[in-house]
Amino acid sequence: MKRALLFFSSFITVAIIIYAMAIIPNYTAFKTLFQNVDGMTEGSEYVANTYSLADLTRFIGNKPEHVSIVSISIDRPDSSLYYEENRPRTMGSLGNLILLYAYAQAVESSQLDPNKEVRLEDLSRFQLPLISQNAHDGAIQRLVTEESPSFTLEDAVHAMVEFNDLVIADFLWAKLGASTLQFRMEELRESLNLKVTELPLPNAALYMAIAEPASFLPEFSPKRDSLRINFSLRSVFHSKVLESFYQKTADLEQFNALIASFKKNRINQNFMQERDALTLFPQTTASELAQIMRYLLLDDQLNSNVQARILRALGWPNGSSSVTRSFESYFAQYDSRMGLLSGLDFGTSIYTGERRIQVVLFDELPVAFWHHMSANHMQEDFQQRLIWDPALYQTTKLAL
Repeated sequence: MKRALLFFSSFITVAIIIYAMAIIPNYTAFKTLFQNVDGMTEGSEYVANTYSLADLTRFIGNKPEHVSIVSISIDRPDSSLYYEENRPRTMGSLGNLILLYAYAQAVESSQLDPNKEVRLEDLSRFQLPLISQNAHDGAIQRLVTEESPSFTLEDAVHAMVEFNDLVIADFLWAKLGASTLQFRMEELRESLNLKVTELPLPNAALYMAIAEPASFLPEFSPKRDSLRINFSLRSVFHSKVLESFYQKTADLEQFNALIASFKKNRINQNFMQERDALTLFPQTTASELAQIMRYLLLDDQLNSNVQARILRALGWPNGSSSVTRSFESYFAQYDSRMGLLSGLDFGTSIYTGERRIQVVLFDELPVAFWHHMSANHMQEDFQQRLIWDPALYQTTKLAL
């Protein structure tokens, strides 16, 4: 009996050690998995039926609540495609187009020097742990080397677009300032008669807000089972977001406490809650964003230096083998975050010479389906091929 008890106690001890060795280093991953059991199966029926772009067009045609498309042919307007183009959706990093416009105007007016040196520590106060960390790491690897620990503002702006770096976007937002951005936003609203598109806000400010929504919108349930708000409350919410952002980034003690909280709990929501929370972020429509693109890239009334600077920032895909095979030139900004996959692009087909301006917005996607699409970059492939592939164009047209 004693030998049996000794064996059993030894077995339990070894089992606990093995369990600890497996679990403790991966605690965050296990915790995330446990919190998202429901989310990781949400939309699994679409995953099973979507393994090609033809499959994706069927999903698009059947799920207008999740997708908006504008594909404008500059050379053959009658062949343009429009689908749910006026439905408000989360703008995400496609709002960088407005930042680029304000930046290019600021450089042209000598408000900003594109060759000014930027150091890594200049960006650190805009970085929240575990928020798009891989994108920021990729941008920094591109910008910083042992031989050159600093980089120019222009280099940073280009990395912001290429890597979809939220940290650099917030740094640029602060460099430009709220008043400058609001002025340029109003210019666009008046020139293009925009009704829906909202001013882009600092990403850090928005993630701070959705991490503690009751502080901004007390009418929310403390259980946070829903983070959707009435449209009329959006401007109030965004004002509170900015006010809190200024306060917390100015107070070192508050900011350090915030950083510690994000390191421990990130935004303290599961995948489905995070997906729903993105509806609080600034919005646009595919139609209005396409209008902005056409004006900034092609309108003869806009300063040519401003246009050229915007195009250079968006031109990061040029030179890659996948682009040079099918495009004379290609300019793009993509975004991917929980439940959201979006892109804007302007490309010239190498086969026909046709030019297209496009905006594709997927939002509020089921979590499992979002993981499937983002892992395969399906939306980027779809968007690019829609410009140069006549077969996909026809399949999409028939599905819409």
